[in-house]
Amino acid sequence: MRVLIAGCGDVGGVLAELLLADGHAVYGLKRDPSTLPEGVRGVQADLLQGNTLKALPGRIDRLVYMPTPGNRDRAGYEAIFLQGWKNLWNALDREPDRTLLVSSTAVYGESNGTEVDEDTIARPARFNGETLLEMERLAASCTQNLVVARLSGIYGPGRERLISQAATGGLEVQQAPPFFTNRIHRDDAARALQHLLELENPEMLYVVTDDNPAPRFEVVKWLALMQGKPAPVATVNEQAGQGKRASNRRLRASGFELRYPDYMAGYGAVLATRRNPG
Repeated sequence: MRVLIAGCGDVGGVLAELLLADGHAVYGLKRDPSTLPEGVRGVQADLLQGNTLKALPGRIDRLVYMPTPGNRDRAGYEAIFLQGWKNLWNALDREPDRTLLVSSTAVYGESNGTEVDEDTIARPARFNGETLLEMERLAASCTQNLVVARLSGIYGPGRERLISQAATGGLEVQQAPPFFTNRIHRDDAARALQHLLELENPEMLYVVTDDNPAPRFEVVKWLALMQGKPAPVATVNEQAGQGKRASNRRLRASGFELRYPDYMAGYGAVLATRRNPG
């Protein structure tokens, strides 16, 4: 296949390497393509500048849209996820056989600890989820060959903020009621996207997350103890939200297998690499 990854950053780079290993031709669209993995054909362009998209490769079989906003505010989100999408779609020479749109579980606004999946009606609580849901609808109006992947929080090499926070003494974390968090290791995120690109007859929507939605206090405590640091200070706030628990049942049923099924496996691998960087 000829695959164009628009917004080929951290996860996109891992995805590109996986696709190259499977024998596909991979194009990576970035403002600075010099950072692309070896073998990826660089496309130097800016999704927000339509005139830079005139030299897109032709005959793209698979399109992956996964850019990163330049600013983490509503304007930044709307620019890259809405206008950026329009600019790219209008610049393609033909409709790809499949478009994989990378969205987020932020489209679910649940905060009472309930489970969410592909059948849950998306009611975002914040502007980021609202914009991503609008992007999903915009893309669906452009093509019927659409697969949407709603990713939970990505962690892994270079995404170690929670590890550092857990090592901070005196960190206060809500223990009761439990605040559920959802995550996916960077490498599993990339592998899931590869799976959805190559899967025969995919569904239109998948939640991409690991097997174990876990209370944030539990995760931070485990990370602290694994680093030889004291457990966080437990707080109680009966009025606080409890987050949501994202389910990956549909992704699992499609045949995908996680390498890191829970935070202990995934963060354990990251911690092992930190201890033994060689």
